[in-house]
Amino acid sequence: MTRPSVSATVLLTALMAMTVLQLTACTAQYPLNPAVEKIDRSEPYRVKLAAPDRSRDTLLILAFSGGGTRAAALSYGILEALDLVEVPAPPSKEGKRHTLLDEVDLISGVSGGSFTASYYGLHGREIFNDFRTEFLYADFQGSLLWGLVNPVNWVRLWSPRFGRSDMAQEYYDEKLFKGATLGDIAKKPGPVIVVLATEAIEGISFAFTPSQFALICSDFDRFPVSRAVAASAAFPGALSPVVLKNYAGQCDIRTPHWIVKALAAPDLASRAYYNALRMKTYLDARRKPYIHLIDGGVSDNLGIRGILESLIARGGIHESLRALGLQNTRRVGIVIVDAKTQEKARWQVLDEIPGIGTILGASSTIMINKYNFETIELLHHVAREWTHDDEIHGQKPIDFYIVHVAFDALPDERERDYFNSIPTSLSLEPRQVDNLREVASKLLYHDKNFRRFVKDLGGRMPERPFRISLPPRTDGEGAAGPEFAVQDGSP
Repeated sequence: MTRPSVSATVLLTALMAMTVLQLTACTAQYPLNPAVEKIDRSEPYRVKLAAPDRSRDTLLILAFSGGGTRAAALSYGILEALDLVEVPAPPSKEGKRHTLLDEVDLISGVSGGSFTASYYGLHGREIFNDFRTEFLYADFQGSLLWGLVNPVNWVRLWSPRFGRSDMAQEYYDEKLFKGATLGDIAKKPGPVIVVLATEAIEGISFAFTPSQFALICSDFDRFPVSRAVAASAAFPGALSPVVLKNYAGQCDIRTPHWIVKALAAPDLASRAYYNALRMKTYLDARRKPYIHLIDGGVSDNLGIRGILESLIARGGIHESLRALGLQNTRRVGIVIVDAKTQEKARWQVLDEIPGIGTILGASSTIMINKYNFETIELLHHVAREWTHDDEIHGQKPIDFYIVHVAFDALPDERERDYFNSIPTSLSLEPRQVDNLREVASKLLYHDKNFRRFVKDLGGRMPERPFRISLPPRTDGEGAAGPEFAVQDGSP
């Protein structure tokens, strides 16, 4: 019997290895969202918002924008700042320390902001113990890039049913969310958490909520938090879409009344009709068997427009509050944490033609910032309309307190330039993280609407300095030494 040569053995081994790799690639599959046949009619978020230990007359909403770790750190700083503002406790908690953080009813999170929102939803105040080391100070971007160049992952990434966002989800789950599900957040006593992504085909906001999952007959409770966050942060190009299977028609869900009502009176100029048309697409699994989700910032980088349009579609603020069991609400506070960037373009002073990457980046920033402005303007416009309608009908209007936390509000140009230049990656220097946390307090406490909100609640603003450590000047002016602290007394 003739033995095979060494070269033949190597070739045979290589062919067998290639076959195994191809089979592995073919079987690599993103995790499917589970189906459900029966929908629980007691909406868990509705029950949560109407819990007896919550304030009866105040609704406080936080909206955490996209923007990588810079958005996550700014949002984290807002949580820290709220926990220093003491307000009178409701009767059920009388005698205990009560802060504005206890008053938060709902937090929406987009992209980078979804990390902070989801972690707080799972852990509550424990976020102050470990979120900085677990996420804010960690190099998630470097780890994700290493995963992409690691040959072990190349095989799975060859599969048409496994993408870069699926790999990112695994990393988020291992390092941060530890197998937690959306149902785990819903069962916690803290605020409602809404993670937002963008439905790639329709270009509309996709909210990870029980009502949204009911439309596609999918099990909200068993859906991984890490996958929701991966979808919300799936920046187009760098990361792949997250895919959901649509099981519409396989459960006992009825078409929501607001969709039926809006479609019964077609009006191309109506927001309610526009939203109903697009939401109806989820009810036909034959035409839309799969849902492809990308970064939530594509449709709403502030995380507030989807909530606002939902209120409009359902008939306005009073109808929505009644449906949630919050008809006694007299004050609505909305804190928008906006980590948008406004980097100064160096190429605008050069006589060179900028590259395609530079132009695409600038175009994306322009569109997001312009859409952010339109969203905030719409929010103010709708709040004024609702107030005017109440006055016309002889009702006492709800007081709205719209707080926009953004770097543009900083009076010092050097501070503005510094914070606008912090990148939107998933890796920052510890000093950048700490400065973002500090400036969050400064921006929040100096906002006139926030101060009015605290005063009307009978609360007390904290007395503390703000220490923002800026790098040394490079223009030869100003402070001596490697860094200095900007200190302002409490407002």
